[in-house]
Amino acid sequence: WSHTEAREYLHQKGVRIYGIEIMANASPIMKYDSVTGVVRFPFDRRWHGGAAFVMGNEGNGLSEKQREICDEFLFIPQTRGGRSDGGGGGSASLNVACAATVVLQAYCLWADYPDAGMAGEKFLALPGENERLRHRER
Repeated sequence: WSHTEAREYLHQKGVRIYGIEIMANASPIMKYDSVTGVVRFPFDRRWHGGAAFVMGNEGNGLSEKQREICDEFLFIPQTRGGRSDGGGGGSASLNVACAATVVLQAYCLWADYPDAGMAGEKFLALPGENERLRHRER
């Protein structure tokens, strides 16, 4: 599929396409209001089909073709250590796997997806595994 075909297909399904990129017109993936204690997410419930996330690479970010199909851009805020002057360490970007983890977790929180069940010190990965475990406990 071309980028344009993918965009058309996703839009037919009601999916909003978010590009994950550090750029001036991007919104933070989440923002904490320290006065109210509320975390706000930029996702839009009017898009009934869910979300697709386009991730760039660590060196060059999103390509021009990838940017063209995105409806909106988001970035992951980063801090620079605990010094009062804002200084201290950090990096210019995150590894794409780490960035995807942060983005997907934020989306799952916003969408109110249920947490996976646990068995011991592991999460249950298979669909229906929660129900089988509960049935055995009875």
